Amino acid sequence: MKETEIVLKKEVSLKSPILIEGLPGIGLVGKLAAEHLIKELKAEKFADLYSPDFPPQVVIEEDSTVRLLRGEFYYWKAETKDQSDLIFFVGDNQGLTYASQYNISGAALDFAENYKTKMIITLGGLAIGKMSKTPKVYGAVTHKQIVREFKKHGVSFERKAGQGIFGAAGLLLGLGQLRNMRGICLMGETQGNYVDPKAAKSVLEVLRQYLKLKVKLDDLDKKAVEIEEMISRFEQIQKSQQQPPVPQMPKDESSTYIR
Repeated sequence: MKETEIVLKKEVSLKSPILIEGLPGIGLVGKLAAEHLIKELKAEKFADLYSPDFPPQVVIEEDSTVRLLRGEFYYWKAETKDQSDLIFFVGDNQGLTYASQYNISGAALDFAENYKTKMIITLGGLAIGKMSKTPKVYGAVTHKQIVREFKKHGVSFERKAGQGIFGAAGLLLGLGQLRNMRGICLMGETQGNYVDPKAAKSVLEVLRQYLKLKVKLDDLDKKAVEIEEMISRFEQIQKSQQQPPVPQMPKDESSTYIR
């Protein structure tokens, strides 16, 4: 394999679908949120993305067979007039290098453009160095007009200028903007060192309202309790062994990053 390629598994007809990205990143916030929607909506997979820019390994499946690391595209068709068709872009990994991030994001946009996608929503985590009981959702947009649309759904746009959004969550918006696509990155507050279903739920609550979807979020509540119990046990073990606490993410806002 010399370059990124997308293997179409099923021909589908979609009407200007919204592209939703949820690749692995900080707290796995975007991945958890996108995969939860895929499960709840019973979205169907219709393409795989393979690339030499992924880490050089294979995944062992439950039946002991192996497969290459991949990105996956799922689709869902609107059920009512006020909904939109959706394409989900999820996967095992992001690219290993700066160039590979551009390569993979560009290939994903090429694919979405075939279906006349004009709107992109990327999902990620914003590391704040501590667990939040009610994580806020922050937004960054390609066009100022989008701010008003999402403010009414509780999204904050108070982040300082100059901060970066790394990886696919940022590049899909920036590269999409060059193709006249509109977009927003939704970032859930997260501690940064742990998987965070609670932050994923906060992001999904925004998406559920904006996309007018009827999906349950109870499973994420259960996962959040499990993660909190795991963290509590880990901290107790640390104290009993008199080890220093796990380093916290920097509190200086200029040092935070999202992906």
